[in-house]
Amino acid sequence: MLWQQPPPPAPPPPLAFRTATLQRAAHGIDVEMLAVANVPVRVTISRAGVRLGRTTGAVDRGSTFVRVRIGPKGLKPLRPGLHIHVAIEYDGPLTLHAHPALLLGDDAADGSPQA
Repeated sequence: MLWQQPPPPAPPPPLAFRTATLQRAAHGIDVEMLAVANVPVRVTISRAGVRLGRTTGAVDRGSTFVRVRIGPKGLKPLRPGLHIHVAIEYDGPLTLHAHPALLLGDDAADGSPQA
């Protein structure tokens, strides 16, 4: 056959990025995602091409947080409003990419210096 139909479009991803919240006391960044199914994910956070942290987890239906631990050298320059790169890999052909501004978590809202 000379003419073939194009392949069907890829289905929408089973999850979506929502927010990234800096948690200084917990030494990490909480990445919130919305999911329509239970999906295993690998979340990588980087800034200016330098990887700050990576973790794996499972996202349940609804809204779920995945905490990415950040080392002390990577955590020190981070502040609310700073843009980071979040890459979310899941059981699909594509990787979700987001460039959010960091939010400040509740445990650091009092402004006191953290160790």
